[in-house]
Amino acid sequence: MKTVAIGVGGRFHSDFMLRAFSSLGYSPKILTSLPKNRFDISEAYIQNCVWPEMIFRLSQRMGFDSWGDSTKMKCFVNFVSSEILKAPSDIFVGWSSFSLETLRKKPAQVHILMRDSSHIQFQYDLLKEEYENFGFRFPNRDFCLKRELEEYELADRIWVLSHFAKKTFIDQGVESNKIDVLPLGVDLKRFFPLEKFPETSPLRVVYFGTLSFRKGVHYLLEATKDFSPKRIELNLIGSIEPEFKSTLVRYSHFNYQKSLPQRYLAQEIRKHHVFVLPTLEDGFGQTLIQAMASGLVPITTTHCGSADFVSLEQQNWRIEPRSSEQIKTQLEGLISSPELFKTLRSQSIREAQNLTWAQYQCHLGHLLSLLPA
Repeated sequence: MKTVAIGVGGRFHSDFMLRAFSSLGYSPKILTSLPKNRFDISEAYIQNCVWPEMIFRLSQRMGFDSWGDSTKMKCFVNFVSSEILKAPSDIFVGWSSFSLETLRKKPAQVHILMRDSSHIQFQYDLLKEEYENFGFRFPNRDFCLKRELEEYELADRIWVLSHFAKKTFIDQGVESNKIDVLPLGVDLKRFFPLEKFPETSPLRVVYFGTLSFRKGVHYLLEATKDFSPKRIELNLIGSIEPEFKSTLVRYSHFNYQKSLPQRYLAQEIRKHHVFVLPTLEDGFGQTLIQAMASGLVPITTTHCGSADFVSLEQQNWRIEPRSSEQIKTQLEGLISSPELFKTLRSQSIREAQNLTWAQYQCHLGHLLSLLPA
């Protein structure tokens, strides 16, 4: 039985990856900086080293975010490398920024880099411009940029979550045949629609996720500010990035809730009609397919990876990033045409139901079949 070491500095979707590897006949383990109880899997599969995470969180409180982040990365990856060298694995899958020292040592037979977002240079250039447009200085993350660029060179394969993300790598000069696409899934037992067709007056619009410049929430706020409350009700759910607070307070036409656990989030979003994800850059954007599976009509940008796997492009239902006007136009169309809303809702539910974790396992099995024996 082949062994797999999964090195991840957070949780991300590593628990789903572990289950998929196990179902495919591999012997996997997760190496993490988080407490074992943060995962929905048996602790027997987990080896952890939490003090790098503790240093990072303490440094955040003291205002030394970059130092803490850099220290966490280096210390955690040294832990991962030492554990794999003690018990060599056939395959190493490591998350970007948290794999450099391991990739340098090459402790496994095959080394795969998992990148949740677009190419880091594309991401940084885009966000730096956006921050500067709103009078903020983009945080200096050169140390992270250098780490990832070297990781891209050292990895045997790079796994990304969408064709959009893969294109950003190709555009930055990475060879296409080194990059594979592994789209995420949605938990249909948790995210499902209401049986009764919801009344659409007012149109209940929701965004859930981090409220930030990267997610483009300010474009959604601008697009909806002139609608009467009788036409649109806007709800925002999620944590607020510090830099975004001064932009958020300029608007008062929305309701706000803090981040919710997944089971409560699933119940809350079913009460809505439309999900808007105005993201500037998302390697996948799992919230999109969660919303679609819950019966919401999606509006998202051409920079949202998960939209690659549904027919929004063919329906001309994707917008350009940074376009409040296009968001407003789409919402106007849904308000004025209940039949259009009904059609798109049915289509959204149907398409999201094809993006399951079982399908994720099939994709993973295919990618593994491409690796050297």
